[in-house]
Amino acid sequence: MRNKVLEKAKKIIADRKFYAEKEAQEFKVKALENESFKAAYNKYISLIIANARQGLGETDESLKAKQEYQNLLCSDYPYITPNHFCKKCEDSSMVEGKYCDCLIEEINKILREESGFLSLEDFNNTTFDVFANKDFMKVLYEKMKKWCYSNFDKTLIFISGQTGVGKTHLMKCMANELIKRHKVVTLTTSFAMHQDFVRSYTCRDLEEKQALLDRYLSAEVLFIDDLGTELRQHNITINFLYQVLNERKLKKLPTVITTNLDMNEILDYYDERISSRIADKTTSVCVYIQGEDLRLKQN
Repeated sequence: MRNKVLEKAKKIIADRKFYAEKEAQEFKVKALENESFKAAYNKYISLIIANARQGLGETDESLKAKQEYQNLLCSDYPYITPNHFCKKCEDSSMVEGKYCDCLIEEINKILREESGFLSLEDFNNTTFDVFANKDFMKVLYEKMKKWCYSNFDKTLIFISGQTGVGKTHLMKCMANELIKRHKVVTLTTSFAMHQDFVRSYTCRDLEEKQALLDRYLSAEVLFIDDLGTELRQHNITINFLYQVLNERKLKKLPTVITTNLDMNEILDYYDERISSRIADKTTSVCVYIQGEDLRLKQN
C-alpha cells in the first residue's frame, strides 16, 4: 500500500513534467516560425556552444543574446522552456537526493483521499473552551498527539464516551497527524467492517475471502469508529473481530477504536477474549471521555 501511494504520487509529478515539456516544445516550434525570433535564438545557441567549448557557462554576451530572444516572446508562444509546476525540483520529485516538498504534498493528498475520512481535523486548531472538562481534554489531546509520533509500543488506543463528547474529532486529529508522518491510515465503521466479516464468512472464493479480511489485518494504521453499533451474528462478529485485534497486536500494527461502550459493556456485548485484548495495559491505552453532547449544546 505504501509503495502504491508513492508510485501514484510520483506519476502525478512525472505527468506534470511531461506536459510542461510538451507545451514548451510546441511553443518553441511555433516561435521558430518567426524569422526574427529564430535569428535571435540561433545566435544565443551559437554563443552557448562556443562558451561550452571553452569550458565557460553563461557570459555577459550570451545573457544579452538570451534577453534579446526572450523579448520577442508573445502571447502565442509565451515561453519555450518548460514552465514547471514546481520550480524547486523542476517536476523531478527530487532535490539533492531527497524527496521534494511537492512530492510529499501529493503523498499527503493521496493518503487523505484513500483514508476513508471525508474530512480531517488538526490538533493545532482545536478549541478546548467548548469542553466542560477542557483541562482533561487538553491533556488527552497532547497525549494522543504524542502517541501519533511514537514507536507505537502501545498498539491499541480505545476511546470510549457517550455521543457528542468529541471522540470523532479527536480521531480525525490523530488521523491527520499520522498522515503528516506519511502513515497509511484506514478508516472503517464497525458496521462496515462487520459487513465484510459476513461476506468473508459466506464467500466460497478463497482469495476474495482473504482479501476482505486483509484490509483490516494489514492496514498500517486502522481506525474503527463506533464499535458496538453493528448487529452481532453468531460465530461471525466475535470470532472475526478477535482475529483482527489479535493479529494486529501480534504484528504490532496500531489500531484506534472509538465506541459508546465502556469496558464492562464491551465484555457483555462481545466476550472476555475481546475485552482482554482491548484492556491489556501492556499494549493498550484506554480513554474514557465524560461530558455532555456538544452537538446538542451548540444547537
